[in-house]
Amino acid sequence: MKEIISASRRTDIPACYLDQLLYFIHQGYAEISNPYSGKTFSVDLRPQNVHTMVLWSKNFTHFLRKSEYFHQYHLYFLFTINDMPDLEPGIPVLSERLEQVHELAARYGPERIAWRYDPVVFTADGPVSTVETFERIGEYLVKRGIRRVIFSFLDLYEKVKARNQKFRLRIIDPPAHIKIEYASQIADISKKLGISLESCSEMLDSIEGIIPGACINGKLLSELAGEQANIARDPGQRSCCNCSISRDIGSYRGMPCFNGCLYCYANPVVVRTHNVSTLNGVS
Repeated sequence: MKEIISASRRTDIPACYLDQLLYFIHQGYAEISNPYSGKTFSVDLRPQNVHTMVLWSKNFTHFLRKSEYFHQYHLYFLFTINDMPDLEPGIPVLSERLEQVHELAARYGPERIAWRYDPVVFTADGPVSTVETFERIGEYLVKRGIRRVIFSFLDLYEKVKARNQKFRLRIIDPPAHIKIEYASQIADISKKLGISLESCSEMLDSIEGIIPGACINGKLLSELAGEQANIARDPGQRSCCNCSISRDIGSYRGMPCFNGCLYCYANPVVVRTHNVSTLNGVS
C-alpha cells in the first residue's frame, strides 16, 4: 500500500525547508533521523509510491511560488491559522496568510485544506486565541469553501514552561471548566458557520458539535485520492492521537523552525526580542 507522507509535525517544512523538500523529491527519497534513537532511515518519495503528501505549515508563501514541482502528488494542506503576533513573530500577518489560503483553495480545492486553530493559548487574563478571532477567521474560510477545522489546547511541556518563564509570557494551563466553556463557544460558532469542528488529542466528547479528530485522516485522504490509504491508527503518536499511519520526513534536531513561536513543542529559533506586553486580548 502506498504511504502517506507527513511534512511535517516536527518543523515547518513548507515555510523553512521547502528547498530541502524539493531536493528530497528530486532524489526520490528522504534520509531522516529517528527523533528518539537517532538512527537514520530512508523514506521513499517516488510519486508512484506516495499516496498523499500532507503539508503542515503556518506560511505557504514559498510553496505557492514553487507548487509546480508537486504536480505528481496528491496533496493535503494542514494550515495553522491563528492571530497571536507576539507569540508567533516569524510568520506573516494574518491578512497575508488568509490570501495564501484563498490561493490554495483556488488551485487545489477547499476540500484539500484543513484549518488548524492550534494551539489555543491562555494567560491568567483569558485566551490569547480569542473566540472572536476564531469566528472572524472562520467566516473568511467558509466563504472560500473550507469547512474543516481542528483545534487543541496548549500543552505546557517542560520546554514550553522554560520559555514561558524566560520571556515572562504568563501562559497558563486553565482549569477544565474554562476549557469546556471555550470549546462550547467555538462549537456554537462552528455550527452557525457550517464548519466541522474536530478536536486534536482532547477529551471533549461530552460537548455537542465536537468530533474527536485526526489531522492525518486516512479515510478522508482515500476519498480525495480515489485510492485506498492506510487507515490504521499511527502507533508512533501519542495514545490520544487518532491520526492514521504516515511517514514523517521532518527533523527536530536538523531542522530547527524559524517561525520562532514561543509556545512551540519542537525546536524553534528565537530570532528577536519579543514584545509580550500586548499578549492578552490579541485578536
